[in-house]
Amino acid sequence: MNDIASASYRIGNDLLHERLGRLLAGPIDPDRPFVIGASTHGALYPLAAHIRAACMADATPVCLCAQDKTVMAAALLAALAGGPPLILPYAFDRPVLDELQGLTGFCTLVSDISRPVPAGVRCFVPAPGQATWPAADIAAPKPLDAPWLRLFTGGSTGAPKMWTKSVRNLLAETLAIIAHYRVSGQDRILATVSPNHIYGLLYAVLTPLLASAAVAAQTPSFPGEIEAAGRQAAASILVSVPAHYRALNGHRLALPALRLAFSSAGMLAEEDANAFSAQTGVAVAEIYGSTETGGIAARVRASGEKDFRPYPAIDVRIAGERLAVRSDYLSAELALGNDGYYEMGDRVQATANGRFALLGRADGIVKVGGRRVDLESVRQTLKRQPGVRDAVAISLPVGGGRENRIVAVVEADGEALDLGGEALSGLAPYARPRGIKVLPKIPMTAAGKYDRRTIAAMFQSGGLGAESIIVPGAAQGGEDGKEKG
Repeated sequence: MNDIASASYRIGNDLLHERLGRLLAGPIDPDRPFVIGASTHGALYPLAAHIRAACMADATPVCLCAQDKTVMAAALLAALAGGPPLILPYAFDRPVLDELQGLTGFCTLVSDISRPVPAGVRCFVPAPGQATWPAADIAAPKPLDAPWLRLFTGGSTGAPKMWTKSVRNLLAETLAIIAHYRVSGQDRILATVSPNHIYGLLYAVLTPLLASAAVAAQTPSFPGEIEAAGRQAAASILVSVPAHYRALNGHRLALPALRLAFSSAGMLAEEDANAFSAQTGVAVAEIYGSTETGGIAARVRASGEKDFRPYPAIDVRIAGERLAVRSDYLSAELALGNDGYYEMGDRVQATANGRFALLGRADGIVKVGGRRVDLESVRQTLKRQPGVRDAVAISLPVGGGRENRIVAVVEADGEALDLGGEALSGLAPYARPRGIKVLPKIPMTAAGKYDRRTIAAMFQSGGLGAESIIVPGAAQGGEDGKEKG
């Protein structure tokens, strides 16, 4: 066993209570912008009072269904000040809301606009100037280990997964982000990721709230939009995802006020990180973690870092190739060991100076014809082919779920693309994809991750107008373990 970080991970209750009290006392600088051009830090508190007054009687969690960062921050304040915990859905469409309402029984939905809601649910749109922040009657803010927020993710199987975030989870991680990256009231943040996912929530709502910083209203996706929004906001911090850094690679980007950039929700390609840093002179901090664990470690390729260093507030250990973590950020639903550690689903290798290298997903190993195949190795082989910008390999069950067949999508223009047997000669025949679809862009979720459910559906329906390549000699993965062409 290898303990590669042995910090005292728990932040003291006294410090958390002090910061919690300071936050609920009201804004430090009421006139400082919160959402640039739209709201101030002072405007958050009357809006929070309106939400709190409207929802205090709710015996069930309140669903927060908004894109407006002002409404999101105000709702978080209202919940923190003794209001009911919040539910953050992974999508806002009616079927998702119906499903989550059935799971949680919420009766109120707080939104920035009027929305269709499940039967028996009221849609509440708060308005400024309707209430005064009730600092005097917040005698007992929400306890540190009480649920503050429940996030639902779609999950790889389509069944929603719930992750509870306590006051301690979110407050401790936000304070750590502010301290580690020296975020101040002078910073102006641009996020290209939705604030309705944990990464965007932490960096584009909670961080500016607790640091008295400002955040751009927009959530741009395309290179021209990102540059325009960044220049308009005079952004000093960019919060983005690998798909957007890939789109920015080759775009002439000029953001003169930028000092720091973040990437999360997937692995950032080295060429995209290097291209961004060369173009802007700004390093990209790549964050490793998940919704349920919070941020665990980071690396900065522009500083020559190839592997990840755990954050100071995280305890990390490695047994074999399995990574286990312990921190204040772990969701209550995680199965922890007796010592408080949670074993991750990633394979890692300890490296020098307390760092670790990622080797791929432990659950990315599948059986084809009785033989083990690493899907990450298949992906990397495809990515090395000329003309391929990106690739994803997935496994689909066959034979009643007892076996798998491998399929893949590649992001390429499709012109003179050769993905035949010679191109895949580095893979054993049984590890080669049974089919490959060529797309101009790989489908992504709103959180900036590969949309594996959509990709799987493409091979069942042949949809999205993708060009299919059937790879000769690839294994079908029959029960007899023999390769079939």
